[in-house]
Amino acid sequence: GEVGAYVVRVVGEHCGPGAVATVETVIDLVRRTERDLGEGPAAFGLIHGDLHQENVLFERGGVRAIDFDDCGWGHYLYDLAVALSELRWRPDYDARRAGLLRGYRAARPLPVDDERHLEVFHGLRLLQLVLWFLDHRAHPGFAHWEEEVRVLVADLEAHTGELVSAR
Repeated sequence: GEVGAYVVRVVGEHCGPGAVATVETVIDLVRRTERDLGEGPAAFGLIHGDLHQENVLFERGGVRAIDFDDCGWGHYLYDLAVALSELRWRPDYDARRAGLLRGYRAARPLPVDDERHLEVFHGLRLLQLVLWFLDHRAHPGFAHWEEEVRVLVADLEAHTGELVSAR
């Protein structure tokens, strides 16, 4: 669609043809995953869109989300994938992932079969971070945007390769 064409063009302008092929694969995988999940109330609804530990405040035993500028309609699994994406580099990732999924299941159903979709949504999160840096590259605070994008694109290419080989 129109959004996909924009993403491919922007990534192509700044990251080269190899990144474009990866982006096209990610977009295809995300579209297939979204079709598989459907838009029924069990899978789709209002999501935060950027729900990670830096956007959650703890006060007096309560938890509050902040930073709702990415809020909108989407698949609930995307919010889980974002939270998990921010934890992937920790040595205790497996334990934290298990704890997050256990806590999630205490509040709402999450079929075990749906967990496989988290990896596709992680790819989408990486792609969105690439776009975020590209969109903000002119800002003085992002002088090192090229390095950030290079690392993210390498992570996205590796992750996408794993996704494709797993299918």
